[in-house]
Amino acid sequence: MMINSILSLLLAGCLLAVGGYLAVRPGAGQQGHGPDLDTVDDDGLFDGWDGFTPRERRKRLAIYQRRVRARIAEQEREWLRARLREYAKG
Repeated sequence: MMINSILSLLLAGCLLAVGGYLAVRPGAGQQGHGPDLDTVDDDGLFDGWDGFTPRERRKRLAIYQRRVRARIAEQEREWLRARLREYAKG
């Protein structure tokens, strides 16, 4: 009885240690060795769409959404700068 408890605790400790290592190691959660999506152009994000898993689709859509928001923010900053220049001129 005592040996079973000790072995169970030892096994649980090993499983926790391995699980902790797998959770914090570099590249955890990445599938395969696919392309770096930050360097892929917008059209490239959607090439092969039908073959992607739902998780990969969400990831690619999130990247595209972030890019579009950044473009819109830059356009709004430029518009605001132009308006401020016009206002400053009188």
